[in-house]
Amino acid sequence: MMRTKGIFPAVMVALTVFGSVHTVRGQSIDVTAAKRNLVGANLSGADLHGKKMSGADLRNANLKNANLDGADLTGANLTGADLTGASLKGADLREAYLREIKAEGTIFSKANLGNADLTRANLRGANFAKAALALAVLDAAKIDNAVFVGAYLPGARLIKAHGENVDFSAAFMAGADFSQASLVGANFKKANVGSLGLGHPGPSGAVLRGADLTNADMTGANLTNVKFEEAVLTGAKLVSAKLGYADLSWSRAEGADFSNSDLGWVRAYAAHLNNAVFRGSKLSLAQLSGADLRGADFTDAKFDRTDLTQSNLSGIKLGEIDKDDVYIAAARNVPASLGGGVTK
Repeated sequence: MMRTKGIFPAVMVALTVFGSVHTVRGQSIDVTAAKRNLVGANLSGADLHGKKMSGADLRNANLKNANLDGADLTGANLTGADLTGASLKGADLREAYLREIKAEGTIFSKANLGNADLTRANLRGANFAKAALALAVLDAAKIDNAVFVGAYLPGARLIKAHGENVDFSAAFMAGADFSQASLVGANFKKANVGSLGLGHPGPSGAVLRGADLTNADMTGANLTNVKFEEAVLTGAKLVSAKLGYADLSWSRAEGADFSNSDLGWVRAYAAHLNNAVFRGSKLSLAQLSGADLRGADFTDAKFDRTDLTQSNLSGIKLGEIDKDDVYIAAARNVPASLGGGVTK
């Protein structure tokens, strides 16, 4: 086995399978041996397209602008590696360790990152279009302007992930956990965030408890059974969204637009929904008890045994409504169309 003088011990042995000459700490080295210890290796700009590197130890390696398209990195350890500007289109990264990697502008489109660990990774501007991230962990990751269009994220974890203007449009995220994530201005258009079951959909809706979704766009999204408790949805667009069985209790959704959405069986106890828009929405068996509905617009909304008990109805806008379709016991500032003027 070839040994190379003057090279850091951790990368002393040249590695196989990669099959070309690269620079490791300033020296040329033929990456053709069978071992996979490349800790701290300098592979900036390397062409590793389609290479077999499963289980490789690439901790803190420099892989800036490297071509890793279609590479096999299953179980590889890239903790702390610099992948800035690299391309990993279609790469296999299942169960890989990608903790704290630098991957600004990195391309992961159509890559398989199932069960991969990207905790605290810098993924600003990274492209995960149509990537598979089932059960992947992105806790506390930085994902500003990252693209997850059409990505597959069932059961993924993005707890306390942070990023503005992230694009999750048309992504599949049933069962994902976004608790306390900050996703201001995120795009969830036509995303599948909720569960798919018939009737009562069960527990597979995504978790967005305490998430900041200010000005997020969820137009046409499936949000069935999603847990939004204590989330911030101020100014969010949920037009034509499916929110059946979703839980918005204690959330803040001032000025949010729920026009033409299905809110059947939704739970929004004590939610802040003042100035929210519900034009043409369906509120069958929706539970808005104790909600702040001041100035909310329910024009052309369809009520059916909708619970407005103990809510604040000051200044709400209503179209034609059958009083028998709503429960208003102990509600405040009840409008005249509901027999109001009784309570304050």
